[in-house]
Amino acid sequence: MNTPNNTIFKVTKDLFLIQMKWTVWYMLVVLAIFLIIPLFREEIDLNFLSTMYSSTKIYMLVIGIISSLAFFAHYVQNGITRKDYFSGSAIAAAGLAVSIMFIASIINGMLYIFNPLENYLPDNVNIGFLDMTSTWFIPVLVFSLNIFGFYLAGWLIIAGYQRYGGWGCVAFILVSLLSVSLMDLLWEGDISYPLINLLSTPTPNLPIAVSLICTIILVATVLLLIRHLTKRVAIQPK
Repeated sequence: MNTPNNTIFKVTKDLFLIQMKWTVWYMLVVLAIFLIIPLFREEIDLNFLSTMYSSTKIYMLVIGIISSLAFFAHYVQNGITRKDYFSGSAIAAAGLAVSIMFIASIINGMLYIFNPLENYLPDNVNIGFLDMTSTWFIPVLVFSLNIFGFYLAGWLIIAGYQRYGGWGCVAFILVSLLSVSLMDLLWEGDISYPLINLLSTPTPNLPIAVSLICTIILVATVLLLIRHLTKRVAIQPK
């Protein structure tokens, strides 16, 4: 008999393993590019973790879109409740974010140990004003939470499209753009997205604890919005 807990576990496991396979290939590509760059530029100041952070934000946004398009209807049509799919998918995405950070940290450490060039891997990584040489738990949490937020932004776009159609997609692209821009603003003190950057936004200089709390609230808000949208999406039976 499938209990809700068993169903959530199955969805979590399936989605995590599928997306982790994609992620392994993605990380290999990023690593290859990272190793090739010094062959063309003699003086560089790169770190694998900071490289991963920048590219992984876009990667998580894209697979958030792909996963929700590919799997939501499939699971619901096969008897999985919307609530169980939402829970399993959210847990899988959070696990994916933490796994990327963990694997990237191991790779970064190995590169630091075996790399013969001192300027190839600097001693610290900065995400905005966050110094990665500080207590290790904070950088791990911040990296994972931020890329998880980008995954949710992609998921939110598709949830809006599935619920309201084309205009919903457009509306929730703007909402998602706002959410990721706010995360950038909280941690990097700048907005990277032209549409939002048209506003005259002051650059904050917030304590890490405040930025962390605000990010958690923002992620929780996006999750609640996704849940509200997906529980009302009409799915055609097979």
